[in-house]
Amino acid sequence: MNQRLGIDTNVLLRLAIPDDAEQVDAVTRLLDRLEPDDTLFVNLSVILEVNWVLKRKYRYPKERILDFLQSVLERREFEIAAYEAVGNAVHFCRMFNVDFADALLSELNRLDGCSRTMTFDKKAAARVPGMELLA
Repeated sequence: MNQRLGIDTNVLLRLAIPDDAEQVDAVTRLLDRLEPDDTLFVNLSVILEVNWVLKRKYRYPKERILDFLQSVLERREFEIAAYEAVGNAVHFCRMFNVDFADALLSELNRLDGCSRTMTFDKKAAARVPGMELLA
């Protein structure tokens, strides 16, 4: 039977931060019991929250966070909301050394047909593809 299960941020975080053995085991069991056509749905709130928690709470360096997000994108078990936008945002972060949330916002807007994303953030406007300073 094909199942699509949504996951919370704390479930995805256990793959990056194995700090709770019981929860890590539960995630491992969940992954192990998935059938080939089953997926775990990761929505954009989860992606953004994972980025924030790894950066702010665990002080992960940007490259380590981007590596983790890239690994999630590449796993067949995960269905990522706005997959193309998330992948492009990871790429832009590596290429232009920009904030992930800004890059994702700009990409989501572009893919939804926006020609630019207007912002008061001078740094984002100067570095994130598709962002423009509202002055």
